[in-house]
Amino acid sequence: MGSTCYVIGGVLTLKISKKKNENVTGSILIWATIILIPLVSFIEQPWELTPRLDSTISVIYLGLVSTGIAWLLRFRILVKNGLIFQSQVSYLIPIFGTILSYIFLKELITFKVLISLIAVVLGIYFVKKAN
Repeated sequence: MGSTCYVIGGVLTLKISKKKNENVTGSILIWATIILIPLVSFIEQPWELTPRLDSTISVIYLGLVSTGIAWLLRFRILVKNGLIFQSQVSYLIPIFGTILSYIFLKELITFKVLISLIAVVLGIYFVKKAN
């Protein structure tokens, strides 16, 4: 389901790629907020919560800055390199996740993990080679 939505989003993005990258990113963040506020209000009942100030600032920062930068990069990659390349970028997430968890969390990299990472890299290589 997630992959399907990812591709649909990519196709729709290519259709509006004549717009400025910042405008598209801003529109997506605004519409996501408008759609999610009623849903969150129904499910979480935020009026019953009392979050700390540092938690609230962290959520706002992650929502605006980190997500905004990620969407800007996603659209730039999508417009410059195309949808197929963009879909391959998502396969890099487990590779960097494994490397960063090894560095910062001291997690072990087992033989199965290495084989999986090699399979991901080979898959990206073969798809890129075929193009």
